[in-house]
Amino acid sequence: MQARLKAIVESSVFQGAVIALILFNAVILGLETINVVNEPYGELLLRIDHTIIYVFLIEVLMRFFADPKNYFRSGWNIFDFAVVAVSLPAMTSGLAAVRAFRVLRVLRVVTVIPRMRTVVSALFDSIPGIASVGVVLVLILYVFSVIAANLYGPTHPDTFGDVFVSMYTLFTVMTLEGWREIADGVGETHPYSWIFFLTFVLIATFTMLNLFVAIVVRVVEEDAEEALDDQTEALRLEIKALHEKLDRLLAAQDAPPGAPGA
Repeated sequence: MQARLKAIVESSVFQGAVIALILFNAVILGLETINVVNEPYGELLLRIDHTIIYVFLIEVLMRFFADPKNYFRSGWNIFDFAVVAVSLPAMTSGLAAVRAFRVLRVLRVVTVIPRMRTVVSALFDSIPGIASVGVVLVLILYVFSVIAANLYGPTHPDTFGDVFVSMYTLFTVMTLEGWREIADGVGETHPYSWIFFLTFVLIATFTMLNLFVAIVVRVVEEDAEEALDDQTEALRLEIKALHEKLDRLLAAQDAPPGAPGA
């Protein structure tokens, strides 16, 4: 019974049905926020939403009973369990803040699609590298903020009045959001300020931020190669087991009648 249940939950049909249900649930949660739709059909949408969470609960139970010993050894299963556990009280709660957590169910699509799991795993694996680059970026931001506060603070207190205001302004410049207006405003009183802004943008934006992307891409490639190696090893072991089984069958056929194993 357990083996049959495990085969069901690991089948492509079951996985596809779960993905379809998650996406359908996402649409329902979105429609509930649209007044034009929610006013006439709000009760129906709520009933559908309640039905879906019960189906998700059944799915989690099926996965648990299919392999109870190893269920909580998987971080993705724990995530699934936590999302469904949070959704149950949110389903009946009248508090908007609690009910808003129902949208977490949409994130379950990450746990169902293997490629998305690889991307998310890579993001977590890249946290140490990203943190290191982030520390360097903060130091660069702080150094340039101190320089800007000393150079432009007296004439532009709104944007470079002190180090904290300067850090906020330069962070905006780093995102390239409205940086031209900031640079032009400073340039009216400091004609050579373009050198400062150009240097900061080249270092902070085009260099440091691209390092974040490079780290994530590298980790994604490493995780993908590792997953491919695991699949190759599993396939090799499966082929080896099939060869051993075939050898035993051939040996049994070649054995004389009455011999052991014949």
